[in-house]
Amino acid sequence: MKNSKSEYKDLLIEYSFSNDSVFSTVVPESEWKKQKEAEEFLAKYWLSEKEYDEHWRSIQNAMFVNQKKGLPELKFTKEYEVLALNGGALFEEKDFLQLQSCMKQVGDSYFVVIENSFGDKEKPVFRMKFPVDITWQELMSGGVISIAIVEYDMNEYFVFGESGAWGKYAANDYIHALDIIGFKKQYSSLFHEAFKVSHEERAEISRWVPKGYLDR
Repeated sequence: MKNSKSEYKDLLIEYSFSNDSVFSTVVPESEWKKQKEAEEFLAKYWLSEKEYDEHWRSIQNAMFVNQKKGLPELKFTKEYEVLALNGGALFEEKDFLQLQSCMKQVGDSYFVVIENSFGDKEKPVFRMKFPVDITWQELMSGGVISIAIVEYDMNEYFVFGESGAWGKYAANDYIHALDIIGFKKQYSSLFHEAFKVSHEERAEISRWVPKGYLDR
């Protein structure tokens, strides 16, 4: 059985300080190349394959269909209401705090961030588990690893809590980057209140969301 470090060592190599393609608007440049912080962050928050398979994978599979295909085929299952927002990164601070408030009100203790491999078994992908009460500062404390997870716009992610009551798909690499948020109907007012969309933004998003995608 793999130990956790062996599961993420390829990610450390891929996003190491020699990778000049990673850029941050949040983390100061002086912090990007601190390998120790990156390794400590992964050691602290990595979700092992064993725990993922035993607990989290079934929640993910009950929430999303056509996962390997990405948008527009990837969808939430029918028990979830869905809303769409402009995307481009996994989180911005304001969006994260809004989602964090929803997670706390739902009653989750942890949430996970699972990178979509699109079926590529050779690609090293992120699997992270965070406490719901993590601060934004702590989320961004992992140097190049935090940058790669939170800001890198080429990766796409599933995000969800242990309740299975809500989830998010960050379609960063879609034709137009979108955040798709799904939630069970009893939490409709909670999420709609947290993620209000202006008329102008809704009109823009409607140009890019696949026809009928948001119909329930």
